[in-house]
Amino acid sequence: MALRVTEEEFEALRRRIGVQRARDILRDYGAGDAKVVTPETKPKRIKYGNRRVELWGMKFDSQHEADVYLRLMADVKSGLYKCVMRQVRFDLGGGPNAGEKTRYQYVADFVTIDREDRAAVWDAKSEITRKNRTYINKKKQMLAEWGLEIREV
Repeated sequence: MALRVTEEEFEALRRRIGVQRARDILRDYGAGDAKVVTPETKPKRIKYGNRRVELWGMKFDSQHEADVYLRLMADVKSGLYKCVMRQVRFDLGGGPNAGEKTRYQYVADFVTIDREDRAAVWDAKSEITRKNRTYINKKKQMLAEWGLEIREV
């Protein structure tokens, strides 16, 4: 006999006490073969309605982001840039009570390095995501802390 636990119940228990301890507790109360039973649900709707795509084995959050990557790679082949890097993390200063674990990060969609070794940060944004308050604040922090302006495409 298996103890049926929903994914949400297991996740709440895991957050409080950790994965292994949660499994041990479920096993103690569930006749030895406790399993997490996930309910059949339809796929979660993506916040801005974008469609994730795969290109050459790489996953992109949207078709627009994949198109920007193709354009930047064409610029690399033409000699405009030396290289294109994807999903580059930049450490930003946290809030007034931020410790090491709570520092803000900005993940750039792309960073290009030109022939003069200058870096440029590119972000594939739609009109609606450009108005996101968190993004606007991180954009300002990137300029203030790193001296890099985000180029939105």
